[in-house]
Formats: sequence, structure tokens, C-alpha cells
Amino acid sequence: MYQVPAVSRSSLLNSQASETEDRDPDAAQTRLAHRPTAALRLIATSDLHASLMPYDYCANRPDANLGLGAISQQIAVARGEAQNCLLFDNGDFLQGSPLADFAANARRRRAHPVITAFNTLGYDAATLGNHEFDYGLRFLSEVLVEARFPFVSANIATRLGTSPARDETLVPPFTILRRQIFDTEGRAHVLRVGVIGFAPPQIAEWDRDTPGGRVHTRDILAAARAWLPRLRAQGADIIVALAHTGIGEIAPEDGSENMATALAALAEIDAVVAGHSHQLFPGPSYPTSPDVDPVRGLLAGKPAVMPGHSANHVGIIDLTLQRCTLGGRRWQVVGSSARIGHRSDRTPTPALHQALAPDHRAALAWSRRQLGVTEVPLHTHFATSAPSAALALIAEAKAHHVRAAVAGTSFASLPILSSATPFRAGGRGGPANFTEIPAGPLRMRNLSDLYPFPNTIVTLLVTGAEVADWLERSAAIFRRITPGAVDAPLHDADVPSFIFEAIPQLSYAIDLSQPARFDGQGRLVQPDARRITGLRHGDRPVAPQDEFLLVTNSHRAGRARLQDPSADLQVAFTDGARVQSIIAAHVQASRQVGAAPARHWHFLPMPGTSVTLAAGDGAASHLSDLAAYRPQAIDRDCDGFTHYRLHL
Repeated sequence: MYQVPAVSRSSLLNSQASETEDRDPDAAQTRLAHRPTAALRLIATSDLHASLMPYDYCANRPDANLGLGAISQQIAVARGEAQNCLLFDNGDFLQGSPLADFAANARRRRAHPVITAFNTLGYDAATLGNHEFDYGLRFLSEVLVEARFPFVSANIATRLGTSPARDETLVPPFTILRRQIFDTEGRAHVLRVGVIGFAPPQIAEWDRDTPGGRVHTRDILAAARAWLPRLRAQGADIIVALAHTGIGEIAPEDGSENMATALAALAEIDAVVAGHSHQLFPGPSYPTSPDVDPVRGLLAGKPAVMPGHSANHVGIIDLTLQRCTLGGRRWQVVGSSARIGHRSDRTPTPALHQALAPDHRAALAWSRRQLGVTEVPLHTHFATSAPSAALALIAEAKAHHVRAAVAGTSFASLPILSSATPFRAGGRGGPANFTEIPAGPLRMRNLSDLYPFPNTIVTLLVTGAEVADWLERSAAIFRRITPGAVDAPLHDADVPSFIFEAIPQLSYAIDLSQPARFDGQGRLVQPDARRITGLRHGDRPVAPQDEFLLVTNSHRAGRARLQDPSADLQVAFTDGARVQSIIAAHVQASRQVGAAPARHWHFLPMPGTSVTLAAGDGAASHLSDLAAYRPQAIDRDCDGFTHYRLHL
């Protein structure tokens, strides 16, 4: 187990703290006359996505830039710099790497590797993110039991009561950490740190089928307002919100996904750890506003951090505390600073390396198991700009599975459509965030690269009109392009690439001169706009009243429910099978897969018009996918993306 440096160990003692000042009022009054001050450092990680070791399992090679191991030395240094420290994780730790897929599929007798890492590094508390539910509620419950620290979440429940405070929460809504701290004059005090957690309420729909409908959620602010007074009443001197939610507005709509700023505005909260958006705060990603100070790291005047994703950074909040008797509190925050820490020594601490070595070896053996052969490269470098062999394989495997499952049923006569998404397509993940599988052996690690989420398969009964709108929502990732424009950015930077979907069984064109019918949240914003043109199935146009089976996944089905709650979403078939397992079975049965993709969709020609897109490492080897647009490399930006010009 990780050994806390001696200077910090005394500050983290839980049960041996001196209570002299509580038992002796005269001594307490004498000390109050001096109004002692103390410094408290909060160190936070978020959105680790099971990135633990400095190893790229998908590429099968070491990578010093990856993993909690790469920042474990930084955590140790940050602790060593401050006498009083606490270490937190802000959720989405359980899913996102081949190591996580292995741990979810293995017959384990060991603790989950992420929990092993947290226990080894001595985390003080953590909250749950949305991806903790990807492998099911039973699996999550088994994992949490192994932790030597508390998990908190105030707005995730197994049963909703008449009010948030009457909910049966999945884990405790909050905890109070009693820690011995030392003031600036070296005297010991007991500090009661309240820690409360939150997650996006959309969890209940995003993966409704995975936890079997046994998870319910509350609006973040509603839960906060219900539980924070109780936390304060139980003696919390300061309160830290572990908020697995993006920055957002100070006055958001009920049920909003991003609520960190609104949380910070609540009087009881002293500091916020944000996440979910995979961005950095403080940092230039956020514009300055009256409620957001991206330079000083303040949300609604409170210190806050968002430490990126995949263990690429840590967040550090330094609080200056002063002794007081305000409303039963013994300490209050009188000063703060917030910053993002950058890696220095990227070698895992010896204790962490030793603790994770057995899991690492087992994951390597599992990830290298060969399933079959692909005859063509499978990549996502241009999957949002042209048909992709990688997406075609995903769609083919899903359609094959459902075709066999519905044989002999009333649905057998309906055409089967299958959607596929390029989950790794640049964006906030950086220029290395693309799938790149060369022609040749296809292994388990490649499937984690191709389809990194443990979604289950869901088949919907849809009309032609609904299919057209499904593709219109996908087309929201593109900016509107004025005919004759020169080097206009193709993609809308505010819409994540995973919104995009292709349906290889259909042919269609996308008219970029038209405004998007739906916004990035899937909400109808331009009722008269249509970007999808010439929609055909085989040799005939798709009519609004035509019926199809659309094979998608549990997360997409959940998003569809959220996007249009009034829609009557008809599930025709679901068997709980994970899409990654379906692809693996398809590859094993076929032995040889992959073919040059048919040009089933394209951008409507716009003579004299050019657009630009950002591509990552290795993209130059696949420019033939864009041959119809005469691609030209034009520059490379400071983030490492290469920008290409396409002629429409």
C-alpha cells in the first residue's frame, strides 16, 4: 500500500486526532483569540477511464503519457509540498480501456485494478460517474465493496422518495472526513471535511437497460439543496463537491447535464471538482464571464478544477482556512487558489507498479488473443467525412446478430438497418484519439479500440421518417457551409464527434449548405431544414411510412428517449448482448472480415467551395478515403492535429 510521506501522514490521521479544544472551552477561547489559520490542499483526478498503467493496450506498446501511474509521482510530490492534504476521484474510473474490459470479463479473485490503484495511493473519497454503470449494477456493487475509502453520490438512487432527502441512494449521499490538520504555528486541530457527490441525471436513460431499470436519478441542484443543509448540520466545517458534471450555466434548466457553476453558487459549498466534459479548468477552453474565471479557477467565486481525462492531469485546490464559530462551523475558507498540475516524473511509484503488475500481465495476455483477420485497415481518421470500413464492420456484425435472432418472428420480413459510430475520432481526446488497426490479425485489443464501450444491443422498430431524423441528428456535427466559402471548418467544435452515425444499408447525401435540423443535444431547432437528401434503401427511395428494424445500442436508445420524450420508442428486440461481444463472435465466425467501404453517403457537391478538417497521427496513409474531395494537407496545429483541405 502506498505510504503517505511522514509530513502528510500526521495530517491524515482519522481516529487518533486530538480533541482537546472540544473538551476544554477555555483552551478553545484562548486559541480563538489568535484566529489560527491553516492550509488545506485538495488533489483530484477525474475521468480516468481505467487508464492506470503507462501502456497503450490498443497499440500494444508502452506509452509514458498514459495512466494514473504517470501522475502518481505528481500526486506524491503535491502531497509532499503541503502538510494537510486530501485526495479525491471525481468519477468515470471504471470503464474506458482494454484493462477495464478484461476486468469486467475475467473471473476475478482480486480487487478491481482501479480500486487497487486507489487503495494503494490512499484516496480519501470518490464519487460515481455515468460510465460506472456500463457493466451493470451488480458488477459495480461488487467493485465498490473492495474500496478502503467512501464513495458518495447524492442524486443517484435505487428508490425515489417523496423528496430527494427521502431517496434510498445507491451509495451514501455524503460523508464527513475527520482529519487532524496543523495550523501555521504547528498546532493540531480536528477538521471535519464534508464531501458530497453528484452525477449527470441522464444516467437513468443513457444506459437504462444496463442496470435493469434499478437506477433512478435526481436533478443535481434539487439533490444538493436537500442534502447540503444536513451535511452542514452534522458538523461539516467545509464542504467539497465532487461533481461529475461539466461547467454549465449559473442558472441552468432543471435536469441539465452540466451543473458545476450552479453548484458552486450554493452557499454551503466551499470548493468544486468538476468533470465529465474531459476538459481542463482553469484553462483557455472556457471564456471569461461574470460567473466563470478560467484564469484564477473560480466558478461563482468558489475555487474549482476540472483535471482533464485519462489521467493526463491532476487538479489542485489550495484552501486557506481560518478558525471561527460561524453557524456551528469551526473553520471557514478565507483564501484559495486552483490550478492544473502537469506531469514531471512519469514513472509509476514503485508501490503502484507492484500492486498493478498482476492485472497488467493478465490484461496483456487477454488483449493479444487473436480472433480473426481483417483484409483492409480499420481506422476512423476520416470516418466523419467519408464511408469507413471500420464502421461498416460494426454495422455488419450487429445486423448479422439481429437477423439471426428475429428469424421466424413477425419482424423477420422487415429490412434491417444498423448504425455505427466512430467513438475515437479526435476532438478533445487529441490527435492520437483515432482507431488505427492495420490489415492482418484482428485481436481482442483491436475490438476495444474499435468499440470501446460495453453497450448492449437494442433494435428499434422505426419508420422512414424516423430514420431520416436519426441521420439528421447525426449531421449536427457539421457546420453550415456557405457556397463559395474557402477553407471553412467542416466540423462544429461544440458538437462531439460521437454524435455522428452512419447506416451503411442506406445511401444518401448531406447538404452542408442547409442549417442543422437538430442541435448537438438532438433538439429540433430548424423544423424546415433538411440536410439528408436522396435517402434510398437499395434501389428505392425511403418513404416516410416505410418500416425498418434499426439496430443500435442501449446508450443511443437512451439518448433518443431524452431527445424526444414524447416519441413512442418501440423496442423490437434486445437480448442484453454487448456489442463488443457481438463483433468478436462475428469475427471469429467469419475468420476474414473487412472490405473497402461502398460510397453509400457523401457531401452534396458545392463547386468552388472548400472546407477543412483536423486529422491525427497516421491519417496521411488513408487519404484515398477522401479521394473524391481532392484532399490537401495545409498545416499542423500546436495540439498536433494535421489540417486538410477538402474540395466540395
